[in-house]
Amino acid sequence: MLNACSDKRGFTLVEALVVVAIIGVLSGLGVVSLQGAVANSRIKDAGINVTAFMQRAANEATRLNEKLCAKVENDHKTIKLYKCLAVDATSGTCTTFGDVVDEMALEASNAFVTDKNCPDMTGAKTTPATQMTLVPKIGVSPIPTGCLMVRYGGTDKYAASVKVASKFAMYYKLNYDGGAASSWFEF
Repeated sequence: MLNACSDKRGFTLVEALVVVAIIGVLSGLGVVSLQGAVANSRIKDAGINVTAFMQRAANEATRLNEKLCAKVENDHKTIKLYKCLAVDATSGTCTTFGDVVDEMALEASNAFVTDKNCPDMTGAKTTPATQMTLVPKIGVSPIPTGCLMVRYGGTDKYAASVKVASKFAMYYKLNYDGGAASSWFEF
């Protein structure tokens, strides 16, 4: 008598479906974590780029020995550096703008925001700036105290380029928790 099971080769349909289902679940989990990693990377890059732009603007103000103004424009997607022709004596902000010296556009999914508080600001809560006037001074950073903040899309991920009085240069901080005061960390 022949045994039909001894000549069996390959996989049954049920075994193949189980393997496909397992691969589907694992790849679904991978996509979710990959999206989170991409968002974290993009907001970190935005923090680095805005901070580098402001440091470059400070160097340019010192090199030219002129007042410059960094201003957020184009629906909070671009920051432009202008020559500042007139400064308000009370607030210290630029009121008349000259030629564009430099500019930087954020990645499409990022935008400057002003609805959160700047990290590391002592005293009263400080909202992020949309304009910073850089005044060159010998031995002092031309960047005023304050911050510029970027948000990645509709997520709760933020980057802030911060200038405090106790530090010469700007630095950046990241927050992956909706901008909560205790959740900022520095690189």
